[in-house]
Amino acid sequence: MYAANIVINLKGFLMIIDKKADWWNDAVSYLSDNDEVMKNIIDKHKDDYIKSRGEPFNALCRTIIGQQISVKAAASIWNKFELGTKIIDPKTIIKYGNDNIRSCGISNRKVEYIIGLSNFFIENPNVVNSWEAMDDTSVIKELCKLKGIGPWSAEMFLMFCLLRPDVLPLGDLGLRRAVGKNYLNTFDPTYEEVEKVAKKWIPYRSAATWFLWKSIDPIAVAY
Repeated sequence: MYAANIVINLKGFLMIIDKKADWWNDAVSYLSDNDEVMKNIIDKHKDDYIKSRGEPFNALCRTIIGQQISVKAAASIWNKFELGTKIIDPKTIIKYGNDNIRSCGISNRKVEYIIGLSNFFIENPNVVNSWEAMDDTSVIKELCKLKGIGPWSAEMFLMFCLLRPDVLPLGDLGLRRAVGKNYLNTFDPTYEEVEKVAKKWIPYRSAATWFLWKSIDPIAVAY
């Protein structure tokens, strides 16, 4: 599925960082060959790629924190969260407690979501194996059963944790604005307009989405 650098954190947990999906190079070639606008964007960012720490609980916490705020703000809050907890795992988060989580700049509602997610993973330790075996639509359906996880969060999980190649998060404002800017000469295209443009990117819409994000904000996106 991917190439990765592997490190052991201070508590002995295996963490995988800087995953690169095995389909990434094929995606870059395909998109460059089939879309001149996309090729110009890719040429500016061709040495970079979608990165993920790969640990599902970590990825979902990061996605919850990133909901409805800028990439820069999300990164700042996440850094405080990591520094405070030292390690992102369900039992550590529960022990860290609501007040400490809130002190990292996380809203009351998101604190509730993160605590709920922690309890879910403690009670369902093997759930990730079932997600990995599902198709994209089924994973989204299962994740959306969790409080605080909606379609956008589930799509970010597919892209940045499971590294699925053909995710198109139509609800993402950054994607729509990037399509409008680069393809349609409009600030806020409709879902239908974006979906029509995106047909040429199948089966690598995840990569196309990521490059379009980079076209409007050079800060690397990672959920």
